[in-house]
Amino acid sequence: MKIALYSRTTTPQHESCVLQLVERLQRRAGVEVLLHEPFYRSLSQPLHGVGLFAGAKSLPPHVACLMSIGGDGTFLDAASIVAGTDVPLVGVSAGRLGFLASVTIDKSEEAINDILAGKFTVERRNFLRVEGCPDGLHYALNEVCLQKRGAAIAEINVHVNGEFLNSYWADGLIVATPTGSTAYSLSAGGPLVAPNAECMIISPIAPHNLSVRPIVIPDTAEVVLEMMTRSGSVIVGVDSRSYELPAGAKLKVQKATTQVGFVKFSDSSFFQTLRSKLKWGLDARG
Repeated sequence: MKIALYSRTTTPQHESCVLQLVERLQRRAGVEVLLHEPFYRSLSQPLHGVGLFAGAKSLPPHVACLMSIGGDGTFLDAASIVAGTDVPLVGVSAGRLGFLASVTIDKSEEAINDILAGKFTVERRNFLRVEGCPDGLHYALNEVCLQKRGAAIAEINVHVNGEFLNSYWADGLIVATPTGSTAYSLSAGGPLVAPNAECMIISPIAPHNLSVRPIVIPDTAEVVLEMMTRSGSVIVGVDSRSYELPAGAKLKVQKATTQVGFVKFSDSSFFQTLRSKLKWGLDARG
């Protein structure tokens, strides 16, 4: 069985987590470990007995899964590698609050046992397809975000399926997937959405009109965004990537046909993650 590992952080503590995971995998008979080549080259000590891959095109056939070790940003990078393939993702948390990882490093032994025994399911997650950014099409698993430059408030005009929705006077605006409802959209006051819900979330960032609230729309919709600002340019965020566009440029956002698979273990669920990460149900009165 081939298992690939992806990571992008090279602090001593993080490197130790990755090496620990590699060691646990190499102890299992019949397991071939593949490591992302840029991370391998950054290691402070030699690592023997692993294969290398540079990206999706260099992954060999029949890889059982890609394990992402880090936070949500690392997971999003890993998702772009296996997007549109049959290789599912396992998130191993070495970050902070992140919602995308389903396994902590101290529980990775149990996760490895379940993977080798086939005791998991694969949950398909959708991407957003973004037109209007530099270099052609881009894809977002979490969100697309328009943000102003400078201090002046911006005007963001939004159309849904050709119908005018609103002019938002705000610092920016987020279009999120259900997966991304626990990311930037949540910080901007957006709702938590179960990952299998078929929708998109439009959340303004610091709106000047306090009656403006996030709205949930069907994921079959086509959303067109146009941002006007005095600075002459705007910042577009597509997950962890960012681009600069001239003010007045239009972005078209809609659900992509591309998907990625998340490995789901029997002892984890979205609701359980919410209770754990957000400390729901705990009596904080002391």
